[in-house]
Amino acid sequence: MLTVTDQQLFAWLSAFLLPFFRVLGMMSSAPVFSNRALPARVRVALAAAVALLVAPFATSPGAPLLGTPAGIGIVAQEVLVGLTIGFVARLLFAGFEVAGEIIGLQMGMSFAGFFDPQAGTGNPVGRVINSVSLLSFVAINGPLALLATVIESFQWMPPGGDIGTFLTSRSPVQLGGEIFALGLSLALPFMAMLLFVNVALGVVSRVAPQLNLFGVGFPVTITVGIAMLTVGLPMIEAPLAVQLDRVLAHLGR
Repeated sequence: MLTVTDQQLFAWLSAFLLPFFRVLGMMSSAPVFSNRALPARVRVALAAAVALLVAPFATSPGAPLLGTPAGIGIVAQEVLVGLTIGFVARLLFAGFEVAGEIIGLQMGMSFAGFFDPQAGTGNPVGRVINSVSLLSFVAINGPLALLATVIESFQWMPPGGDIGTFLTSRSPVQLGGEIFALGLSLALPFMAMLLFVNVALGVVSRVAPQLNLFGVGFPVTITVGIAMLTVGLPMIEAPLAVQLDRVLAHLGR
């Protein structure tokens, strides 16, 4: 007769729940997975399916049981590791949001925020670039890459490992600098072109002072900006893929 002790049952439960909490923590903060359009039940079911596959090799032999105070601390640690992985991936889109805000400001689209109470201080260009970057992220299999990263994280940091080493070995200053450089590199061509347009409008206003600069300037800058966005948005996939590889390398993949 096959008998199962309480200790064996807790060990099996720990082997399943520890990967489950890490994967679920990643899905709670990562782009696409944390979207409100994705129901919480789907996230939980997907995390459980991944944890079921990872459980046989993810748990370290020295990990404490969940019923002990040390086990509760390990659960909190696993959630923190998953949230960190998802948050770092979300930072990738901060560069695109910064670029969209800068481009929209140069185009004069920030005035639309005064007429859209739901948008707050944002502008339509920032929302468009953010939506395109999310679609490109899905197109290059970014969600699958995040799942692969969180699965591979059990190799270099098993449950019960030193979380201090994991957090301190990944410099947030370096990552923030790369994200800022990404946003600036995306917005720089638009800024240069729109600056040239503004200089040309300034010269025209000096030549013809009776010309209404605000009446002419806004349509011109918006038209030039939309034309550049039409040309530049299809090229957003390449820098996104490069930066995604850097982010995954930053996480230790």
